[in-house]
Amino acid sequence: MGSIKSALRKTLRGIYYSVYGQSGKTITINNEPHTVSAYIARGVNPVIDETPLKLLINLAKDADILFDIGANVGIISVIVANKMKPGSTIYSFEPVPNTFKFLNDSARVQKGNAKVKAFNYAISSKNETLQFSNMERTTRNHIIKEAATNTIPVTAVSLDSFCAEHKVIPQVLKIDIEGAEYWALQGMQQTLKNNNCKVLVEIHQEYLQANGITDKMFEDYVNSIGYKVFNIEGKEISPDKMIANVNVILAKEHPGQAVFTI
Repeated sequence: MGSIKSALRKTLRGIYYSVYGQSGKTITINNEPHTVSAYIARGVNPVIDETPLKLLINLAKDADILFDIGANVGIISVIVANKMKPGSTIYSFEPVPNTFKFLNDSARVQKGNAKVKAFNYAISSKNETLQFSNMERTTRNHIIKEAATNTIPVTAVSLDSFCAEHKVIPQVLKIDIEGAEYWALQGMQQTLKNNNCKVLVEIHQEYLQANGITDKMFEDYVNSIGYKVFNIEGKEISPDKMIANVNVILAKEHPGQAVFTI
């Protein structure tokens, strides 16, 4: 009986992917239709009620270019693409190959106002090869100091070099990369300093502190680019308090209270 059920499931999966594999699957997230990769559609939570997503949507609605750094399988990119203005573009970065293939597929089929372009890169302080954990069915893969049996090498680039090569400057950036945010920020120093960007950063304090990143290092960095730090209520905070928050926005000036109305 078990072998019959297994064969039936395999047949039904084959039919499902033959129908939806090329065009993607339209699903409902937050009561709105979004087209994603058919290979992940059945595993997406129908309600994503997160403060960072709401802040990102508010930041992105008037942007022409958004960078989604740590895009995972692309669900946030797909949602935000529907909220941006027509003709805009989202550059989505995901380093883990097994995760990137789903991001790339969602980018291919999504139908939002913004076009999603997928890149199989980690964003770091310089162009290099990094070791990443390679766990399946998780959003928590991250940098590992040394190669091991459960790690894979991934290509990392600095955002400064990426922007120069692709001749593009983002107005909005979202960074959610499991504790590597300080190094990513280091690699975009000139891009931020020379442009008026708004950066939503998720802070992974425990990982940062375990790797010797201090509040003073964040303070020095923010001061070096001429930016200010705002918490999720829109209150300006001292740059040395950045590491104590879960989410912050970096900007040269206050982004406007409407951004924080969620």
